[in-house]
Amino acid sequence: MVGAANATHMLTNARATAPAGARSARRARVFARADVAVRAAPTSTGRARDGRARGALAVTRERASAVDGKRRRSAQTIGAVANPLAVPTYDAPEGRDKNEPIRVKIGDEWYDCRGWAKAHPGGERWLYFFDGRDATDVFYALHSYGPNGSDLAVQRLKKLPRCDPPADKSRLPDEKSYAVSMAFGELRDKLAEDGFFKRQPLKEAWALFQVVALYVSGTALAYSHPVWATILLGLGMEQAGWLGHDYVHGRGPWCSLMRYMPTILNGHSVEWWMQKHSMHHSFTNEEHLDNDVMMEPFFFLRSPQESGRPDHPMRKFQHIYGYPLLSIMFWLWRFHSVQTAWKKRDYKELAFIGANYLFLATMMPWQVAVGSITLSGFLVGALVSATHQSEEIMEFGENPEYVEGQFRSTRDAECVFGGLETWIWGGMDTQLEHHLFPTMPRYNYHKLRPLLKAWAKANGVTYRSSPSTEIIADNFKMLHRVATA
Repeated sequence: MVGAANATHMLTNARATAPAGARSARRARVFARADVAVRAAPTSTGRARDGRARGALAVTRERASAVDGKRRRSAQTIGAVANPLAVPTYDAPEGRDKNEPIRVKIGDEWYDCRGWAKAHPGGERWLYFFDGRDATDVFYALHSYGPNGSDLAVQRLKKLPRCDPPADKSRLPDEKSYAVSMAFGELRDKLAEDGFFKRQPLKEAWALFQVVALYVSGTALAYSHPVWATILLGLGMEQAGWLGHDYVHGRGPWCSLMRYMPTILNGHSVEWWMQKHSMHHSFTNEEHLDNDVMMEPFFFLRSPQESGRPDHPMRKFQHIYGYPLLSIMFWLWRFHSVQTAWKKRDYKELAFIGANYLFLATMMPWQVAVGSITLSGFLVGALVSATHQSEEIMEFGENPEYVEGQFRSTRDAECVFGGLETWIWGGMDTQLEHHLFPTMPRYNYHKLRPLLKAWAKANGVTYRSSPSTEIIADNFKMLHRVATA
């Protein structure tokens, strides 16, 4: 397994230096990965989880057909809109026969999700993306299953009708990926037993107090010391974003109570953000599915020669305007929030958003309001982008397994300037831990980090972590490399 991981790492590095022909190389890698044999079983406790240990799937060459031209063309019709200004839709893909079962594997069972599709909170399309696939790890990552504070999703799951497996096995994991998934399920169970998903009232109160204190102090200084007020409110909005992010991912009574905090304090639609962000978590760095890496023409993460998509004159200057442009992040989110809430006639969210704009309009000079939104958007955009943009971008149709995909697309940051920098990162310096366990309280991620590193080493998975300064520098170099390609 270690050899396979090293080979994958070498291929990733090769991709970064090849301006042309990389699409063919990536397709070849998919076929090569499907033929990797498992040389040693991953370290585990040996416990069978959900009965999935019954017979590893010996799918090798079959899985490679998942990226052939026919599948890629059919899959393309259900991809997310590759436009950072567009609001993705989550309805059934056009041309899909709605009488066909939507077969999704969770644990050791195949479920027909056809009847549940319309009511699925994450949108109808999400289920179609996993039709014929094993969704066990992504289900437990994003949903309430008991140990993470609520069991609502797992109770709903029990009510879904079972179905036969699909005749086409090409979208199922190969032996290596299946073994890693099994070991990861055992790790998740162990962390749940050790209380990693439990929320601690004092830490929750302290996090909320910091946000409120920044808002109150910034508002109090808005007219007498506008520069300080802009900084304090900007930091408050950034921290409110991180905390709201934790609440919306989290499960249980406290997170449900605080669900609309980011709407009230930052004017961000929770419903819009949840739809977009769940796609990002489920298909991290997968083109046409993760809109966080489909930012053309503002950001090109791959050259037009490599991606096959149209060029734009702005690309040549993206390393110059790239980081300053991130300051529009929260403005863009506000635009999408109003647009989505109005389109859905979500009057509850519209009322909360309206209250936020009333606060900005009446409690501070407009310069402070504009400056604080711009500063907070820059901080969030710069930190989040750096931990994903410079990592591997996977072609549409490659369909990596959830755990494998997170390790390939996400890197941890090691803060080099002490506690203040760690606080500014808001838990996103442990980006990999968050992506693997998004419902876990963010204050447990640093405690989890050494355990995850040890697990990755034992299971032949490459764990990537770099100093925060190096990650920012690498992101700039990537923008420059693609700009000059």
